[in-house]
Amino acid sequence: MFDLYFIVFLFVFSISCFFEIIVFNEEILLTLCFFSFIFFCFNTLSDSVLSSFDSRASKFESDLLVSFSISKKALVANFESLSKMRGFFSKFNLLLSSILIYLTHAKSYSTFVLSSSSVSTGSLKLNELALIDSKLIQAFQKNCVTVLLYPLIFETMKTNVVNLGSSSVGSNFSSTSAVTLKFLTLK
Repeated sequence: MFDLYFIVFLFVFSISCFFEIIVFNEEILLTLCFFSFIFFCFNTLSDSVLSSFDSRASKFESDLLVSFSISKKALVANFESLSKMRGFFSKFNLLLSSILIYLTHAKSYSTFVLSSSSVSTGSLKLNELALIDSKLIQAFQKNCVTVLLYPLIFETMKTNVVNLGSSSVGSNFSSTSAVTLKFLTLK
């Protein structure tokens, strides 16, 4: 089919040249040379250009997969550390509730009588500890959402993983520990 079109084209081109419909001047010769060059390049270089593009595409794909693997490993490690911290908070809540139950039962069933002021002061301080713990958990959950969920949505994981490590452990922990120590002191 291609040969038939090519033969018809050559025939029409020859007839148009013979009757001087197409006149050969510099522009026509330059255009014919250009089209011949494009046709030659397409037939001879198309395979090498295609293989070059394929090799670049495979290199880009492998680089993308490597970077995805690294970011995935960082997210998994960060999640595991945050999961361990969550276990700490649940153990703290369990310990706090155990101490509160002990103090309420010790007040009524102990052989020696604790003064009501020391029991009330102790329960007040434990309630303050519970409030501080709930604030810590809220800050922890907010940091988890900020660092783990938002980067997955907005693809800004690399900077936020570093920020969680520095902000939640460094500044929040030191400020909350100072507040905790302040509330634990008896007035």
